[in-house]
Amino acid sequence: MQQERLDAIRPGVRSAGPVRRDRVDEALHRLQWNESPYDFPADLKEEALRRLASLPWSRYPLSGRPWPLIDALAARFRLSPEQVVVSEGSSDLIRVVMAATLQPGDSVVMPTPTFMLYRLNAHLYEGGVVQVPLDATSGFCLPVEALAEAARKHNARLVALCAPNNPTGTRYAEADLRRLAASIPSLLVIDEAYAEFCDQNLTGLLELGNVILLRTFSKFYAMAGARVGYALAAPALAAELQKVVTVFPLSVFSETVALVALEHHERFLAMRDRVVAERERLAAALAQLPGVIVYPSATNFLLVAVNGRKQALLEHLRDRRRVQISDVAAYPELAHCVRISVGTPEQNDLVIQGFTEMFGE
Repeated sequence: MQQERLDAIRPGVRSAGPVRRDRVDEALHRLQWNESPYDFPADLKEEALRRLASLPWSRYPLSGRPWPLIDALAARFRLSPEQVVVSEGSSDLIRVVMAATLQPGDSVVMPTPTFMLYRLNAHLYEGGVVQVPLDATSGFCLPVEALAEAARKHNARLVALCAPNNPTGTRYAEADLRRLAASIPSLLVIDEAYAEFCDQNLTGLLELGNVILLRTFSKFYAMAGARVGYALAAPALAAELQKVVTVFPLSVFSETVALVALEHHERFLAMRDRVVAERERLAAALAQLPGVIVYPSATNFLLVAVNGRKQALLEHLRDRRRVQISDVAAYPELAHCVRISVGTPEQNDLVIQGFTEMFGE
């Protein structure tokens, strides 16, 4: 057997950890990935399937980009189609942005803790990561001056953050984000995966010219399995990102479902409102328990600190209540925390029962 030529692989790729072959235990209540607890409405599934039945599955999509979906998104946000880029999930658009911008040695500034895919993708493209700590005692507020200073000091190519932030759930003021964008020599990438859960609309920032907004159909539209995301940017920036998106980025299935979802946007507002109400109920119940701290959230999940019994709690919820929540120990500053995706009322009751059994007096 010839020697495996791993020296042909980029150093950033070789330094990343291996992809594990794992699978979610479907017997558990899945409250670890911030998915919608409610499925895509059954009648809208039927509508999407009806449209798909009339399409030829043997043919590629009619164009290299999903222009009808791009036009629909532009109309929703009152932007030009030239400002919209669509790909298979906002996670892929993180890759697209970094592939389009980073050269080996370029710096990416980001707060910590924040979504890990920013750090992972920066390393894959051999960029340097500069992390600016968030302060739990001040509510994980956005450190505008520290981020801007780091961007200037390291001549950063990108500043990347989530708003609202994952995994803390923190909402950032638009004025702070505008101030940050205006004070850095780089692009500001804002991941808005949870924007709909706090009625956030940051499209006014696009006028600054250096802001890229990333959004997804996974959370609000209950379409995590369909893999649809989009970026909003100034036309010149969007045109460059469009070059990096793979040809035919969406299947005819994904585009069709996304169009159906946009046409019935109000249906998903009602689903969102139920999630937000359950988030507040769950937060209030857990906050009453001794040794439990619930951080404010503008998303569909809660970050919860527990007093030294985290592993026992995770095992108790899994084994006794059949609930899987997220251990966020991969973030060193959150080693004492768990993240709970808001579920159905019945699932949230199981979480409350499990926490009460562990922490109730």
